[in-house]
Amino acid sequence: MAKEQFTPFALFVVMLVILGSFLFGYNLAVISGALIFLVPTFSLTVMQQGFLVSIILMGAFAGAFFGGMLADRFGRKNTLIFTSLIFIVGAVSAATATSLEALVVGRVVTGIAVGIISLVAPLYLSEISPPHYRGAVVSMHQLLVTVGILSAYVVNYLFAIEGDWRWMFGLAAVPALIQLCGLFFIPETPEWLLAHDKNPKALLALGRLRKDHAWQNHLIEMKQSASTNKRVGWKAFFKPSILWLLFLGVMLNIFQQITGINTVIFYAPKIFLETNISSGTGAILATIGIGIINVIVTIFSVLYIDKKGRRWFLKIGLIGMAFSLAVLSLAFFTQIEIIDEIAIVSLMTYVAAFAIGLGPVPVLLLSEIYPLQIRGRAMSIAMFANWLFSYFVSLTFLDLVKGIGVGGTFAVYGALCIICLWFVWRFIPETKGKSLEEIEKALTY
Repeated sequence: MAKEQFTPFALFVVMLVILGSFLFGYNLAVISGALIFLVPTFSLTVMQQGFLVSIILMGAFAGAFFGGMLADRFGRKNTLIFTSLIFIVGAVSAATATSLEALVVGRVVTGIAVGIISLVAPLYLSEISPPHYRGAVVSMHQLLVTVGILSAYVVNYLFAIEGDWRWMFGLAAVPALIQLCGLFFIPETPEWLLAHDKNPKALLALGRLRKDHAWQNHLIEMKQSASTNKRVGWKAFFKPSILWLLFLGVMLNIFQQITGINTVIFYAPKIFLETNISSGTGAILATIGIGIINVIVTIFSVLYIDKKGRRWFLKIGLIGMAFSLAVLSLAFFTQIEIIDEIAIVSLMTYVAAFAIGLGPVPVLLLSEIYPLQIRGRAMSIAMFANWLFSYFVSLTFLDLVKGIGVGGTFAVYGALCIICLWFVWRFIPETKGKSLEEIEKALTY
């Protein structure tokens, strides 16, 4: 059977949607450099620093909780438009804040948009993608998250000399405005249209997205699935097979956070200041190297995830993360003379390993394993857990470091990587090369 191909218009659609993914990464990471200058501006205590860093995650898990319901009820496209508006409001609010309270409000608003886009962007991409390229297309979401993170680091560095944290926050409004304007020209996903009895629109949308005739056969398969997949109430979640899939998705997203990635994204400059790197500008510059590695390795994942499979990438990534954290922990315990070099290399290796596995794969699996009738809401539950634990880890990181040291903290994260590796090896299914309908038939009963 011939592989379905994207049209040039579909590539434009993908690029437009992942602008939201870029905003996800940028807004999440920009605080890492801005925090150095916010501390003297607002006379922040250690507790206030942790609160300010983690408050975006409070907004994110609120956005993730409601995002799936919005996407299921009003459509993926309309939810994306709504999210772009929130990104603009959040960026402007943070950039113009004149008090800590106003800055917190701006970061919470931005967090709501981050939470929604974290599930709606991959959901949209998954539902418009041909099966044989779905892994690569959905992984573009994670790639642009990493590009956004790197861009935040670069912007932080450029404005570090003047300490202008307002521009660091405010520049996020530009891509958000571009996305908002472009989203009015993209179609709703065929999957959602069919599930809501809008067959002519689904036919038109699919025809604009695929350039060969294979999509016609896929449309028949989608219609058959949609006929039994009308949106249902929450009682569908109590089906044993659905509960099991929900458990897998939730646990994988919890592991993504409790293995420590956002402590690196948020606190990398402060971690480097614990070594022999003494200046804030130098710490931010070292952090840019981590961002570059993150982008490069994620590109590798995009290119090969549909060939190697989801499980392979998860296992390799977790092994690399555990090893890197073990080395980093040992370096801090021993306070070796070259600790700054070891810290940089270990964190780069850790981020690279995350970018291979736990970065792109969990959200891809979420968009694949959940049935259409509950997909948005199920992804909301899993992403809510993701952001909730991200908030917990980020909020407690500085206190944990104070209690057991940097070495002890990263040793804990390393041990959790090993537990996650066992979980993946034992329970996570392989989904590469299968249509969403084939995956649903295989995993539900």
